[in-house]
Amino acid sequence: MTGFEFTPDQKAAIESQSNMVITACPGSGKTSVIVEKIRREVAELQGYKGVIGITFTVKASKELKQRCKQGGLDTKSSFFGTIDHFCLTELIFPFISRLYGKSKYAVECKSYNDLSEDLKLGLPPLDEVGNEFNTDDYSAYKQKFKSLHEKGIILLESVGVLAVRIINDSLSCRNYIRSKYTSLYIDEYQDSSQPQHELFLSLLELGLKAVAVGDVKQSIYAWRGSDPQFIQSLIKKPDVFEHHIVNVNHRCHPSIVNYANRIFNSNCTLLPTNEIRVYQWVIDGTQHDVADYLTKSINKLIADKVVKSLSNIAILVRNNSSLSLLETKLGVPYRIFGENPLSLINTSKTKFMSSLLAYYLDHKVLINDVVEVIENYSSLSASSLKDLRASIKSISGRDSSTIKDAILELTHKTLGEDIVDIEVNALERVLADKNILKQYMPENINEVQIMTLHKSKGLEFDIVFHLDLYDWIMPKREFIRGCYDEVFTSWEQDLNLHFVGITRAKEHCILVNSTNRFNHEGDIKQGKKSQFMTLDGLAGLYK
Repeated sequence: MTGFEFTPDQKAAIESQSNMVITACPGSGKTSVIVEKIRREVAELQGYKGVIGITFTVKASKELKQRCKQGGLDTKSSFFGTIDHFCLTELIFPFISRLYGKSKYAVECKSYNDLSEDLKLGLPPLDEVGNEFNTDDYSAYKQKFKSLHEKGIILLESVGVLAVRIINDSLSCRNYIRSKYTSLYIDEYQDSSQPQHELFLSLLELGLKAVAVGDVKQSIYAWRGSDPQFIQSLIKKPDVFEHHIVNVNHRCHPSIVNYANRIFNSNCTLLPTNEIRVYQWVIDGTQHDVADYLTKSINKLIADKVVKSLSNIAILVRNNSSLSLLETKLGVPYRIFGENPLSLINTSKTKFMSSLLAYYLDHKVLINDVVEVIENYSSLSASSLKDLRASIKSISGRDSSTIKDAILELTHKTLGEDIVDIEVNALERVLADKNILKQYMPENINEVQIMTLHKSKGLEFDIVFHLDLYDWIMPKREFIRGCYDEVFTSWEQDLNLHFVGITRAKEHCILVNSTNRFNHEGDIKQGKKSQFMTLDGLAGLYK
């Protein structure tokens, strides 16, 4: 935070040497606090020691690593990455043989969707929402995990469970972690699953200083096993964890902070402000009319120099069907961060293909970034690593007409597996769709950013248009024949998602509804206002 004076709360968290939970609101500078703590700690360590810095996404881990290394600071033997990456590279690949013996094959990580149908036998349908492994499931599936390992496979969905088991059962693993690392930092802890929480506690028991950072109000991934109860359970252990609250929002205009806080507490204290920059728009017509209205509004914002460039403007939607409605009518340059066919399949092969495309289309993506994708799944020898680097480099000079074959050939060669039709088709669809290809290219300042609310997590924009604020859509309602009560399927998660959307805005936040809307079948329905727009305590906080 160059040129930024830390607040007293931030300083207290930075200077404390204790285990701690930091609950941090949006825009509070929590990453700067983590960076400062890590930099101070590693500066005092010997070369063979380091810290563990775990983030929710690969992008966030790269940012954390870069900021920790600023000014040429040697981060020593520190680890920066996602929790799956840490579990695989530091615990499972080196020590899985202590549980199951040596495998005849090179061990690699595969997701459930990677497995052939015969290998899925004996496993629950892990591609269905709500089917996640907990550490208590280990004994029931131990033989299945072992048989997969004998074939050289670590199941991605079992990584957290296996990591906890290895720490508990392997003395050599525990000694390795103790000898190499002094502290553990986990960001976005409200998105932790049960195995990840148990891993955190296991590392704490080894004597590592443990720091968890998160915000219960930004918990939006319950559908894939995350639960804010885990960070709350840490806060309830004051004898083990100091609780530091960093709740000054430096990002958003005070009127945006006031509105965002009031959706949770209708009586919360308001920040002083002489200006209201939250707006509730109700537009006549359907989502198509919304797109037309946004086009005129965005052009005026640029003409009036309210924002410097289109990339400072975001349009956030509830789901992917809304992206396609915008795409057909929006009349300004844009970039859509929608569903990617390669990501939807989510196999090691499609992830590698995606990394190769990013390297091919974005000069900021390095060979190391592509190599890291492979290292998430398998351990490479020095000679294999050298060959892989050379092969990746050869991609950059390819003509667009030959890039598909080059990516398929290198993926097959690197992973040693046949690429099935569904994966080939996904790559072809990406290469044929200019909007999807844009996701791999460097940022263009002359494009509005369009994405789902989930994808906006961790980002910030000068102006945010938050769409889809309709009854039935946001929050979701359940239709029960013969019942006229409002039954919400996930009120708390949807409210958190609404909060995330609002707090992406630095200067202006526009909440948008229309008098009519298309439903998922394309029929026009009444566009009744979202219940979130009429909550108690919001009167007078918007225009």
